[in-house]
Amino acid sequence: MKRKFIIYLFFLCLFLSLPVSTIGSEWECIKKGAHATVLLYHKFGESSSPSTSIPVDTFENQLAYLKDNNYNVISLDRLVELIRKHRPIPPKTVVITIDDGYRSVYTKAFPLLKKYGFPFTVFLYMEATDRYPDYMTKEQLLDMAEYEGVTFGNHSYSHQRFGRMKNRMLREKLSEDLDKSEKRFNKILGHNPLYYAYPYGEYNIAYVKTIKKRGYNAAFTQDPFTAGCFSDPYLIPRVPLVGSWSSIEKLKAFLDREPLPVKGFKPAFGLLSENPLRRIYFQVEFIENYKNFRIYVTEHGWFNPVVNRKKGIVYIDRVLLLQKDINRIALRAVNKTTGRKAFFFYMVIKEF
Repeated sequence: MKRKFIIYLFFLCLFLSLPVSTIGSEWECIKKGAHATVLLYHKFGESSSPSTSIPVDTFENQLAYLKDNNYNVISLDRLVELIRKHRPIPPKTVVITIDDGYRSVYTKAFPLLKKYGFPFTVFLYMEATDRYPDYMTKEQLLDMAEYEGVTFGNHSYSHQRFGRMKNRMLREKLSEDLDKSEKRFNKILGHNPLYYAYPYGEYNIAYVKTIKKRGYNAAFTQDPFTAGCFSDPYLIPRVPLVGSWSSIEKLKAFLDREPLPVKGFKPAFGLLSENPLRRIYFQVEFIENYKNFRIYVTEHGWFNPVVNRKKGIVYIDRVLLLQKDINRIALRAVNKTTGRKAFFFYMVIKEF
């Protein structure tokens, strides 16, 4: 009896010592629809760049929609804290990010963000900052830095496609770029960047590992789905609201998406080790709570997959040749509890 009691105490202590991110708490987080939609913008009111700009009135309409519908617009710092600590994300959470640091951020977006009192983050392309005429000056950045709700992050020095590089080329070029971007970032703003946004949204395994080892708290993609309490802090997805995707209708559609709790997949993200593909596979947490699974590949569209609920896997066995440099692979399902569509996206890249 005494031995059984000691064993009971051991497992009780083990259970109590588990981190907040236990299976139960994660499902509670998902069941309540708690997730964050991280919005991504670039230029504002620049009609000469229709694919990367959003009309100013459309941008203000989006901010007004968030305000009027009681969305919980939080800082990047807060989101990263919740993800890294595996804490539940409050319902209707939104984060606003802007890439590159164009001057229209300061002249057109900043006044509106202050008007609505929203926090936001700007990822700076450091070679262009305070140098190129279309980008913010040091004086503008320092004025913006006085706003309590602003955060700045690193978007590289040279804005190269590092995700397409590998081995020695990646190590050398990325290390040099990080050194230069961080030095210039510190010189202008007086502190080191804590967050990184992958240029062009492209990434591979070695690239992600380097950013993590470099000491960044989080890094951000351009994969168009939402972040959950189970998200990888170095692959936090963002939904781009630019060009044809900048409408208020597109914003509403993104806000209605949930993240799908995928804990394993094949092929791996980044540079492909084989092409054509022969199997696309996902392992899904809480699979019994989802229905209507579909698998997507950019070049080939949507597929009806095999769903093995006993093993918690969803897959297709198809020979798929990828000819584009970049493809996104996705899994989509419907959450039986909330009725909303849930997504998981990631990027694969042809070797060069």
